[in-house]
Amino acid sequence: YQRRVRGFQPIEDIIRHKFIPLIVGKHVSDLERRVLALPIKMGGLDIEDPTEAANHQYSNSKFINSPLVEMILTCGTEGDTIANVESRAAKNKKECEEAARERDELELKSIVSEADDHLKRALELNSEQGASSWLSARPLKHLDHELNQREFTDAIRLRYCFHFPDLPSKCGCGADNNADHALICKVGGFDIWRHDHLRDTLAELFRYAGLKPVNTEQLLLPCDGHTFPVSANTRDDARMDIVCQGLWRDMEASYLDVRVFHPNAPSYQKTSIAQLHKTHQNQKKMAYLRRVLNVEQGSFTPLVFATSGGFAPEVKRVLERLGAKICVKHQEGMAETMTFIRQKLRFSLLRSTLVALRGTKRRVIQFDASETDFRLT
Repeated sequence: YQRRVRGFQPIEDIIRHKFIPLIVGKHVSDLERRVLALPIKMGGLDIEDPTEAANHQYSNSKFINSPLVEMILTCGTEGDTIANVESRAAKNKKECEEAARERDELELKSIVSEADDHLKRALELNSEQGASSWLSARPLKHLDHELNQREFTDAIRLRYCFHFPDLPSKCGCGADNNADHALICKVGGFDIWRHDHLRDTLAELFRYAGLKPVNTEQLLLPCDGHTFPVSANTRDDARMDIVCQGLWRDMEASYLDVRVFHPNAPSYQKTSIAQLHKTHQNQKKMAYLRRVLNVEQGSFTPLVFATSGGFAPEVKRVLERLGAKICVKHQEGMAETMTFIRQKLRFSLLRSTLVALRGTKRRVIQFDASETDFRLT
């Protein structure tokens, strides 16, 4: 065992001191190295330390292949068939996978017990369903799943709440600048663009599922003669992000409104992710639910996403319904369809978040071009 560990140490040195700094943009601490070795679904990058993994991999290989070894040594005299050997090997493999999962869960608990608040928050966000789907996607250009080197490094830094040393020290609004401020600042309109980009991606998926018609930014009917709570949006110019027919029931209009929030905003630091999702869902329902039910005679669903990629329970319900319709229309498997949907939405949110992080934030200067003669320019 010690010979195996010493043999893999040079590989780990290259991973630790050359490869990881290249993709993360900095040298990592011992605790951060352990985080990166965790599985992607647990908030890591699945970059194992070969000196730690070597013994487990060797033991697993011996255990999984033991039925085949026994058959070879006995020349098949014990009556084992190929099918029986394969079945025993598959059972052994499943046991190894369960043991590995238990080790990873124990390692995660150990890391959380030693981590500071920022790293704990990052692990909580990264463990949400959908948050890490971009890391397991193939970098296919026609699906817009490509990231250049800076985009990938920025995405990793956001994933772990790492410091951005090359961001401007001051924002265009005059405040001190950092990654969290850049993702909540209103100057430049990047928060609106991020919302609209995700809305349009969702609408595209609804159309792909065969829902017709699918409209965006549709005006709601006036509230004349209806009384609503103070929290309701009763303005005549109120709009709904997405309106489609047949999402839940045939010929029923479904009204969906999108919200994207940044969970690491200073005002959210002490609130759990689950509570933030619930709060934003309830705010949307208080603003639109009764108006849609009583005036529009349709169904209302809030679509709440975090900039980290996670989403609220209502979104999960919509995506599962959407996936089922895509499966029927395009004859695809449910698992593959849900992966496609989550990756599509995750890259839409990731790209718009990265643009907001690096985008120039300046106050817009309004000008009137109604009397401009463009032939003179």
